[in-house]
Amino acid sequence: MVVLSIARRGDRRRARVGWMLAATLAAGFLTARSAHALFLDEGRNISFRAREYNQATLATENALVYSDPGLFKAGQLVSQRNFFEPELDAKFLPFLNFSWLDDFSGRLALWGFYDGVYDYGAEQFGDRAADVKFRKTVSIAGQPPTQLGLQTKGHGPEFALSNRDVRRDTRDIYGLRYRVNEAYVNISKGPLFVRIGRQAISWGESDTIGLLDANNPFDVTVGAPGLTADLDESRIPLWTLRSTLQLYTNVGPFSSGFLDMYWVPGWLDTNTGPFPMSGVNFESTPPPNGGGQHVEDSIPKESLKNSRWGVRFQTVIARDYTTSAWFYTTFPITPAIHIVGIDTDHLVTVAAEHRLTNVIGLSSTFYSDMINAVVRSELELFNGEPGFVYKNAIGKAISSGFQQPGSITRANLLRGELGMDRNFFITALNPTNSFMAVTALVFTANLSQTAHTIFRDAGQIKPSAIKRQIEGGPQAGSVTSECDGQGDINHNGKVDCDYIGQDPFEFFVQNNLSTEYMHGRLAPSLLTILTGHGALTWVPAVDYRFSDSFIGEVKYINVHRFGNTTNGLPGAPLPTDRDQVWFRLTYQLN
Repeated sequence: MVVLSIARRGDRRRARVGWMLAATLAAGFLTARSAHALFLDEGRNISFRAREYNQATLATENALVYSDPGLFKAGQLVSQRNFFEPELDAKFLPFLNFSWLDDFSGRLALWGFYDGVYDYGAEQFGDRAADVKFRKTVSIAGQPPTQLGLQTKGHGPEFALSNRDVRRDTRDIYGLRYRVNEAYVNISKGPLFVRIGRQAISWGESDTIGLLDANNPFDVTVGAPGLTADLDESRIPLWTLRSTLQLYTNVGPFSSGFLDMYWVPGWLDTNTGPFPMSGVNFESTPPPNGGGQHVEDSIPKESLKNSRWGVRFQTVIARDYTTSAWFYTTFPITPAIHIVGIDTDHLVTVAAEHRLTNVIGLSSTFYSDMINAVVRSELELFNGEPGFVYKNAIGKAISSGFQQPGSITRANLLRGELGMDRNFFITALNPTNSFMAVTALVFTANLSQTAHTIFRDAGQIKPSAIKRQIEGGPQAGSVTSECDGQGDINHNGKVDCDYIGQDPFEFFVQNNLSTEYMHGRLAPSLLTILTGHGALTWVPAVDYRFSDSFIGEVKYINVHRFGNTTNGLPGAPLPTDRDQVWFRLTYQLN
């Protein structure tokens, strides 16, 4: 009871901070009149900007039976997010006598949000947060009561097995979070530019859903970056030393050549982004972690060997082709899931481990007169990315009676994109402004998959297996006889494996069509995503600029799986039963 009382007091303190943040944002919305930066000195060398928004998200369909139907229903408020991002920029040279420098400037930006759904939303959200925190015994989807699993974070399986890791709290991840988002200084002299501090780096394409943009980690707790969350908001900056050196201006057919390098010291920053928790949030993957499992987010240890770094060369060829080649190391967004043993509380323990991966990339962008459009192309080889193969990650541990841990299987993944950006007019629909179409084919080819080593989707269990268990059949995850071979279609045309598979070649096509009316005040758009498995996503949205300070947005995210509950899960990070509508009001001081 003492522990529960202390925890509730902590929840109340977080709620008060969240309410204060929401009130501050509301005050900003009500008092602002026009959008302009605040300059803190007469020379306009120090400026303050900010972006804030309030967003209400409503579910437009009931949670499916395999999700957690007690968590949300159609028409229910599933998120009330209050986001803030103040920014301070400064030019230091006017205040110093460093005339030999070309630039000496800095930037400080904060980032944070408060989601009130756990405090003033439907009571099941707050209840589930408490249930997971205290591992209560609950009834899920009409099943017999089960004790929710233990969810923790630590620095490796040895911490989980000895229960020396840290219990994760839903509210600390989904309810209230804030950080120093950017904090760096810029120094430049002649051809050399250096940026030191917390910053974000993006070398890969990131149209809508960012799969090739992997230098920095992403926050995926609220869904797919670029679809159910803003891409730039989801990207997590790191403490980085970055330098850019201009090599030449013109050399034969080459122009504008430069070398870009960065280093993220492993002893300083091993941030991989928060690991999503099951069953606590509208965007959580099904089902809630039950059955007495202990799941640990194994955060890389702070050491020099866990440093991330990269080198990129970029130039323009024949004045038309902007071409880049790069090499960098990164921790992939999706960790490697595997059983590590039985912990001291006698729970089956699963670790989600992050392993460094090498990335080799090449891209080229050019304008084509033939199609009157900008063409973008990119290839990236993710060399040795950790994956999930059932027989190694889980089967080995089970067959040994949990005396041996499961192992991680690495794969060589070739990812790429071919895109086209084109402006065109449809005067019957918009006589004054053009339409902009941004189209891309994004693919992943698994070069390491064989007939008897089948990579599966991060250990996710098929919705059909969860539904089968609910209806009284075998436990989800127990049917595994054909998880590791391709000759696994039985007489019913089904695969006898409860884990979602990944084809050797996965792809999706996306198109974003947009235009503007009323001198830019009204901006409708339509995003369409079609996966190779047949899932179709429509995202119509409308932005309306009430003033320079205030922008309203309505967005509807609708996913069609055409009767197959597994459709759309592999290939692209699309939601499963998360159709939703956004209502957002943004205030910007810029």
